[in-house]
Amino acid sequence: MRQRRALVAAASLGLVFLWASPGNAKGRVPIGTNLDEPSYWGPELPFVDSFKSASEWVSGSKDEWEDKRRLDLDPRGWVRSLKPGQEAHTVLFAGFSKFPGLLARRYVVTYEGKGRLKYDERAALVEHGDRHDLIAIDDGAEGNATLSLTSTDPRDPLRDIHVTAEGGPAKPGDFFNPVFLDSIKSYRTLRFMDWMLGASHEMKQRRWRDRPTTQDARWSTKGVPVEVMVALANRVHADAWFSMPHAVDDDYIRRFAQVVGKTLDPTLKVYVEYSNEVWNDIFPQARYAREKGLAQGLSKDPFEAQLRYQARRSREIFEIWEQVMGKERLVRVLSTQSSNPQQFDTLLAEGDTRAHVDALAIAPYFGYELANDPKAVANTLKMSLDELLREVENGALPRAKAEMQGAAATARKYGLPLLAYEGGQHLVDIGADQENAALNALFGAANRDPRMGKIYARYLLDWQNAGGGLFLHFLSCGGRFGALEYLTQPRAEAPKFDALHRFMEGK
Repeated sequence: MRQRRALVAAASLGLVFLWASPGNAKGRVPIGTNLDEPSYWGPELPFVDSFKSASEWVSGSKDEWEDKRRLDLDPRGWVRSLKPGQEAHTVLFAGFSKFPGLLARRYVVTYEGKGRLKYDERAALVEHGDRHDLIAIDDGAEGNATLSLTSTDPRDPLRDIHVTAEGGPAKPGDFFNPVFLDSIKSYRTLRFMDWMLGASHEMKQRRWRDRPTTQDARWSTKGVPVEVMVALANRVHADAWFSMPHAVDDDYIRRFAQVVGKTLDPTLKVYVEYSNEVWNDIFPQARYAREKGLAQGLSKDPFEAQLRYQARRSREIFEIWEQVMGKERLVRVLSTQSSNPQQFDTLLAEGDTRAHVDALAIAPYFGYELANDPKAVANTLKMSLDELLREVENGALPRAKAEMQGAAATARKYGLPLLAYEGGQHLVDIGADQENAALNALFGAANRDPRMGKIYARYLLDWQNAGGGLFLHFLSCGGRFGALEYLTQPRAEAPKFDALHRFMEGK
């Protein structure tokens, strides 16, 4: 009955697409995913050009990895000159256990300009040519594969470095690793939050000229260009969900929207939200919103001021997108904490925010209470694997279901669909001791256990039956949060990935 009421409400608002999707079995809510932050240690390996995920340049020497000297970089992140004895180091890959079967191969390194590159640790030079090198990556042991710029000509600096697997991309100009594409091809929506903000949300974009571009040395430090995100959505035919950086100005929002409007497949929807988890004080956007809200006199209570600023800025951003693209393809999303859906009352009461919102969203994780403080960690460590999974089934899932139902009731009150901007299991240590080997081993075993697939199946039905719509898993690939731990993980050994896809297949 709850599901039917939500469908009727959505249809009356012209929002049936939040439920129906050609990629999902009839009667099932659509499933999407968040993407992991591009990085040299991340297992998702999204790009054909591995340099785009490399670490920042580090100043060092032939005997020292880092010497704290300043590097002379151009606006795109390429080294313009080196001081006497100085080298610029970067890490291409780290943590080789995350990449089984993917990196034991040869790579072609191409570049423009004049200078010399060196390769070390798990990377070795095989052949040197004119503005290109052939290197081999050894993934037989842990360690890093590193690249160093040892000399460069300031009049024609060595730049535009690209590192691609021997044989090159399937098509010239293709950005994406085909194994990555295959892993996400069934998802109906891609949320680019970590691609835009970074995992720590510390990417400091303010103006359009500060944006990441396709010419940047790497996309692991400033974020991924909008052109690349649109290209991915178009490639796998998935709706795009953008989390707009919290401190950018209106011109940035307008220009970003114009690129999306002109280049995204016109049959795809665009989900837009202001930043991510503005309610969550672990992130800089929460502090930013609180300071702005207090300065603008939105409330004397700091947290209420924070929420009201989130609503006000969201409304301003939505209005710009409306002007650029119209409303037909937009889904304007207001998100908050799943355990406190009453926060939507404050958000929607700010000005005419309600008139500019198409959907509310929460993150209905299950199991976070099993490791959210030292006491919880101690109690969890007393459990066997069987006991932990029983606690998830009998405790964590019912708690998550109650949160879903509470948030859905609030959404129905406003006649809005309820989405999940993130979700899934949260068997991850977020307490004081995040390197607890015993806890990590227990949680890792739980995530790989076939019973986790059955837990996910029940969880997704709980979400649908509560009245939830589009569900975005966190993450597509990467450790315990990932549906896959690594790109080449077989579906039979990935119970969360299998459960998500069985749900989409109607099984």
